Amino acid sequence: MEKSQANRKDPEWTKSRILSVAQQLFMEKGYRAVTTREIAAQCEITQPALYYHYSDKQSLYIAMLERFVSHIQKRLRVVGDGTIAERLEGMLEVLSAEHPTSMMMMVHDILVEFKEENRKRIFSLWKETYLDPFIKIFEEMQEEGMLRESIQPEDAARFCLLTLGQTMSQWKQKPKTLAGQYSLLVDLILNGTTKS
Repeated sequence: MEKSQANRKDPEWTKSRILSVAQQLFMEKGYRAVTTREIAAQCEITQPALYYHYSDKQSLYIAMLERFVSHIQKRLRVVGDGTIAERLEGMLEVLSAEHPTSMMMMVHDILVEFKEENRKRIFSLWKETYLDPFIKIFEEMQEEGMLRESIQPEDAARFCLLTLGQTMSQWKQKPKTLAGQYSLLVDLILNGTTKS
């Protein structure tokens, strides 16, 4: 038997293939525009076979998102040392490189399309993956007396992510390097939040 035929009979390979295809489609088109029929067709399986692994479209999206954010978390941990500005630039670069779609579109889809318990799970993943690493940087600034007293670390982190989300949605075709854009964003964020 050919290796690809053997792989197709392995449930773990099939689950992984479904998640990969789902990620590509969801990130490209958004949640609403993708059907489980389309995912199954691209995986060359039947829709009932897809439902054997994932009970519905929302559970598939959450499983895909859990795998996706695990990769993002690893990439953000690698950003490591450097000045606050260098770390923020590195984090923005990771998020921009890893998100083939607008974060704003993802947030809209989640708020409009998902059941409450699934929104809570997704929010938890978002907070742990995206918000918390930025909060840590702004808490460090606060501890060093660099953050204006009227600004809380979480507010600064949310502003940073909102700015990135809006900016990414404007970059129709991202050039290979956006280092100048990251520097400008970080400069605007830090100079808008630091003492003079």
